[in-house]
Amino acid sequence: MSFVQGAIAVTEFRVTVFGAGSRMMRDERVGIAVLDELARRPLPHGVRLRETGTDGYGLVTDLDDTDAAIIVDCAQMGKEPGTVLVFSPEEAESTMLDHRVSLHSIDLLGVVRLAQQLGARASIRIVGIEPEVVDFGDELSGAVAAAVPRAVALVEREVAAALAAMPDQEPDESQ
Repeated sequence: MSFVQGAIAVTEFRVTVFGAGSRMMRDERVGIAVLDELARRPLPHGVRLRETGTDGYGLVTDLDDTDAAIIVDCAQMGKEPGTVLVFSPEEAESTMLDHRVSLHSIDLLGVVRLAQQLGARASIRIVGIEPEVVDFGDELSGAVAAAVPRAVALVEREVAAALAAMPDQEPDESQ
C-alpha cells in the first residue's frame, strides 16, 4: 500500500521475505542464497527482502512491521539433503521433535511465538531447506545449491498467495 505523507510517497511493505543463515557456514547460508537470487528479480510492489543472519531475535520487531512474513532457512527436518518444504510455525510445532527447526543458536519457533505474544499479527510461512553439510565454508553443498531454484519458486508462490489474500486498500489521501 502507498500513501502520501506530506509531499513524499511512502510505501508500506505488506510482505517481507526473511533470509536466515550465516555467510560463514556452508548450507547454513541457504536462506541468504535464496534472498540473493530473489534480489536479482523484479519484486511485486509492497514486497521487501531482509537478511536476518543468525540473530533471530531481530525478527521479533521485524514481524511487527509486515502483514505477511516468509522466512527462508536451513532446517533439519529429517529429509533428504536439498528437500524444500513450506510450512507454518504451527505445522512445524506439531510434526518436529526439535522445535528449533533452524540450526542456528536461536529457537526460530520460539522467536515467532514471542513476536505473536507481543502483538505481531503477520501471517508466517517458513520455507525450510534440508542441509547436507553444516560446517565452515562459503559454498553450498551440491544438493542444497540445486535446491535454491526450487526454494525461490516456492517463495515466489508464497508471496503471490500472501498478496492475493490481502484486501486491496485505497490510499488514504488525508494523511
